[in-house]
Amino acid sequence: MKPNLTIRPFEEHDYPAIAEVLKAAWPDEAHSVAGLREGDRHAPEIKWGRFVAEQDGQVVGVAHYTQFEGMYHPQKFAVWVTVHPRFRSQGIGKALYRQAMEALKPHDPISILSTTREDQPQAMAWLKKLGYVEKMRYWESRLDVRNFDLASWAGKIEAVEAAGFQLRSLKELEADPQHRQKLYDLWLEVRQDVPRPGELSEVRFEDYCKWIFESQYYLPEGHFVAVDPHTGQYAALSTLWKTDGDYLQTGLTGTRRAYRRKGLALALKLKAIQFAQTMGIREIRTGNESNNRAMLAINEALGFVKQPIWTDYVLALGEETSSPAEQELS
Repeated sequence: MKPNLTIRPFEEHDYPAIAEVLKAAWPDEAHSVAGLREGDRHAPEIKWGRFVAEQDGQVVGVAHYTQFEGMYHPQKFAVWVTVHPRFRSQGIGKALYRQAMEALKPHDPISILSTTREDQPQAMAWLKKLGYVEKMRYWESRLDVRNFDLASWAGKIEAVEAAGFQLRSLKELEADPQHRQKLYDLWLEVRQDVPRPGELSEVRFEDYCKWIFESQYYLPEGHFVAVDPHTGQYAALSTLWKTDGDYLQTGLTGTRRAYRRKGLALALKLKAIQFAQTMGIREIRTGNESNNRAMLAINEALGFVKQPIWTDYVLALGEETSSPAEQELS
């Protein structure tokens, strides 16, 4: 008997089942109901939705479309489809994708971004067949914190401090009523040089504070900044975030242009590793765009090990480019 497949809109009670699908598809990553709920707290202008594939009463796949607050464009979207490994090659992914694309039609999308990893060759081939074009590549790299030899980097932190910079955690800086504004000002400059698959959009201070300080994964003891004591300005940062797994995730490492080539980024990353060691953390993970040699060089020197590369693909929509994808799904 042919299995009974239903594609339906996501409902509140689906969170646990979706988390299980994601964990089965990406077993080396942490996925949880709490993480999904936080990810669904979007700014009011963001258009997003989710569909689940249910086979004989079991959720076996999920499709999600959304927009990015930091790269917002009213007609640009991202779509991701994930099917439980035991239920692949049955047309479930195509059915989910078709439903997501149908839901997007009223918004008149002009481009769709999707992402997969090089150890998923079927997904890569499918996206290319639909007309998606490679946009950006980036590595996730992982550091074995417990076996990291901090002594071999002796003097790096001290040299930066001797030059006059103060390396502080945000926890240590909370007494300063301006610490959030200073962090935001630093972030505004540093983000200009972070590679990304789309153009930057404005992020208000209030929204930035919600992302950072209201997140359940915010770790003030693991957010480090270099302070210029002469101006009080935050010159560089490197941040660690909690996850639902037994590892910490690097959020952003960056330095204002006027303060580069002073060893600040390296010193801050060493502070972060030192913190992780004192916390008994097993691993730190970070991500870097494939051509970002400055940060890649630091992470490689520290012993971060590259994992299979991720690739962002973009589908340009229009009269000439939308029909091949629709034909493929028919």
